[in-house]
Amino acid sequence: MSLLNIAAVIAKLRKKLKRALLARLLKGNNVACNVCGSTYSSFFPYLNRANAQCPNCGSLERTRLLYYFIQDKGLISASARLLHIAPEQCLYNVFKKQLQTNYLPADKFEAGYSYPPDTLNVDITTLPFEDASLDIVIAIHVLEHVQDDAKALSEIYRVLKTGGSAILQVPYQADREHTYEDVSITTPEARKQYYGQSDHVRIYGRDYIQRFLAAGFSMEYAGYEAALPEQIKERCVFKKEEIFLLRK
Repeated sequence: MSLLNIAAVIAKLRKKLKRALLARLLKGNNVACNVCGSTYSSFFPYLNRANAQCPNCGSLERTRLLYYFIQDKGLISASARLLHIAPEQCLYNVFKKQLQTNYLPADKFEAGYSYPPDTLNVDITTLPFEDASLDIVIAIHVLEHVQDDAKALSEIYRVLKTGGSAILQVPYQADREHTYEDVSITTPEARKQYYGQSDHVRIYGRDYIQRFLAAGFSMEYAGYEAALPEQIKERCVFKKEEIFLLRK
């Protein structure tokens, strides 16, 4: 093992130990992670958000909302074949254990990033799966990174079985009627300036729903998060975000 690799391992162990010690300090029962079942006086802060990240599994507000939705609606059976694009580590752990070889984590590999074991290196616009071969596809905050999101949606629709489901959340601006994108904006600096993040290629407006429907999907459960009991949202600390179930 090279000195560089040894240093990386040591840094990872130090980070893990620090998280474990901090988690002990947050011992309590004010908040609960519905992904791993842990309870704390509060979650870790994350970026500029207080009370956001589970000290145990690393789940965030939108991750916990997604998992609650999946469980609430019984979307994943033991025999379901699930494609999970850009898998969140905490959900990877749950789905891998539950579905084993029927769980297909996938991402488009880039230098400098690490990926969970068995993750497939795929392009969402050219999925390497047969027509009507999957039961469910999950891609959370992925499409805003994809230049041809119409092609990606078409591919997801193609690989789903009839009656199959897709959960495809994207960040959007509720006060923006139309999605803003400009193919001449190509540098990380320009994308950060115009889209708010260096690896985004658009800012979705309220018309993003029409993009989903144009691919052939029907949509269910609009307004799901808003309709949940406040005590559940406060205890699990869910993100105030639209979550839709798309059906083929």
